[in-house]
Amino acid sequence: MKLKKEEAKILRRRGHSFREISQALSISKSTASIWTRSEVLDNRARARLKLLGDIGRARAKATIKRKQEKILQEIDKNCQVLKDVSYNKNDLKLILAALYWGEGSKTNNRLVFINSDPDMIGLYLRLLRSCYNIEEEKFRVIIHLHEYHYQKGMIDFWSKVTGIGKNKFSVYNKPHTGKNKKDGYKGCLSIRYGDSRIIKEMFIIIDRLRKFNIAGLV
Repeated sequence: MKLKKEEAKILRRRGHSFREISQALSISKSTASIWTRSEVLDNRARARLKLLGDIGRARAKATIKRKQEKILQEIDKNCQVLKDVSYNKNDLKLILAALYWGEGSKTNNRLVFINSDPDMIGLYLRLLRSCYNIEEEKFRVIIHLHEYHYQKGMIDFWSKVTGIGKNKFSVYNKPHTGKNKKDGYKGCLSIRYGDSRIIKEMFIIIDRLRKFNIAGLV
């Protein structure tokens, strides 16, 4: 046992971990720790232990990532929502109304949809154009920008996302808030479209959704 203890100290001074020592000498990690924790390590030994720690953390992170990916793949496989199904116009109107219920204005006779996510903005407009006969010239867009934004670049970006002409854009410059620049933030869009019949139908569908929620699920 004394010989093993000396071997453990030598291994520790060489920068071996408690796990490595326990495996090499067939002792427990706790015993390896008790025997060697008072050993003074030189720079080379500390560097080796740090490298082992970095490798261990990277492996653990990769393992967690693989497990999460496996879980997501299983969920994706079993979830049939919006997957390999064709949708009619009423289905699309339902999705559009649910989206508008969450992100749209409900206070006047025109559609006003506000968001900063290009994917959500794109989805809203694709649904709107698919569900209704849209007059493109009636769109108006206000883009809310901070002082650090390059206005022309942001208008170019959002015009491509929305398919709305740059001449339909106006800019609202937010006052300085003292907040740091948010990387990747392209500003916030307010898309207006005047059509009282569309907004009235949208509110009818939203009201049906609200009543459906109140009724509960059986």
